[in-house]
Amino acid sequence: MSETDELSVLADATRYLFQSILSIGDADLSLATPCQDWDLLHLLRHIHTSLQQFTEILAVRQANAGAHDATRPQPGTDAVAALRSGIVDLLLAATSLPTTCRWCEIWGRSLPAKIVVYVAAIEMVLHAWDITQACRTDRPIPADLASALIGVAPPFADAGRAEQLFAKPVDVSSMATPSDQLLALFGRQPRVSM
Repeated sequence: MSETDELSVLADATRYLFQSILSIGDADLSLATPCQDWDLLHLLRHIHTSLQQFTEILAVRQANAGAHDATRPQPGTDAVAALRSGIVDLLLAATSLPTTCRWCEIWGRSLPAKIVVYVAAIEMVLHAWDITQACRTDRPIPADLASALIGVAPPFADAGRAEQLFAKPVDVSSMATPSDQLLALFGRQPRVSM
């Protein structure tokens, strides 16, 4: 895949996340999400923190374990507005420097910037879907976006399971949509399963 591919995927993931947060109201923040023991407010704050970390990494600053707590939005902060701002910051960091042949430092490891962009896109897409489920909105991951991520996602899903971040993959029909296949890979129960 070329540099345009990962940035195009990131743009599509961003669009899907923006669409998913459009209908969130203050009354929705206490809704349960597919993420175990997390309400929507906790999920929004988690996404914001994750996007800030990806932004730091792509802005050629090193990520470290302590950054997670330092970047968490403070109680009382408008979580949706903070997330919108975080999305824009990530896009600016991802597009300000070419990702080709660029390496990023993450917790003492070097990864190609292209991989960091894909992982950020996966994070956004999965949690955007979680938001739609919490808000009881039927908004599957767009087929082209899901298909693009399925091609790069298996190693990230495996690594996440090793760290106990994701559940075991869910079995889906061979006729499952790309959205359902991607969700199942990351242990989420898609709309139509076997």
